[in-house]
Amino acid sequence: MRTLLYFRMKDAVTARLAQARLGDLAGTSALVAGPWFVQRDNQPVDGLPKIDPGQTTYREEAAITGIFAGAIVAALVIFRYGVSAGTGATAIAYVGAIMLGAMIGWWIGGLVGAKVGRLGLRQQKAQMAPGQLLMIASCDSKSKESMKQFINELGGVSIDEHSDLMPNFRWV
Repeated sequence: MRTLLYFRMKDAVTARLAQARLGDLAGTSALVAGPWFVQRDNQPVDGLPKIDPGQTTYREEAAITGIFAGAIVAALVIFRYGVSAGTGATAIAYVGAIMLGAMIGWWIGGLVGAKVGRLGLRQQKAQMAPGQLLMIASCDSKSKESMKQFINELGGVSIDEHSDLMPNFRWV
């Protein structure tokens, strides 16, 4: 399972050092991805990779929920209004409507979830001083403690962590 780790970095110089050191770890057994950086006001940092909204919001979780909600709503619509052409047509209508409802639900869920920031991060970002950066790094769950220790040695402060719902998903 992949884990997103969130750190507060004191300045851009420290962030560049962390990026260089984590670049050395990428491809090793720690399976590190990132790091990504953003300032307090969600502005990208010059020369550093910017974050994806899915890393600081509930976009993926809301999209997954939207899949199920959309499929259920579509099935209820077909059940309520039905298809009068026969059993085969009804089955095809159910399958098509559920697939369409799931896709629409996934899209709407992703849009809504991207607007909702993670509560712990929102509070931490509000407390950040000007010049400080939020750093996000991804690693496998076995190496997250060593990764936290590594970043803390560079001057970063661990503020949150989030495990992915999809264990084989990798940020690229």
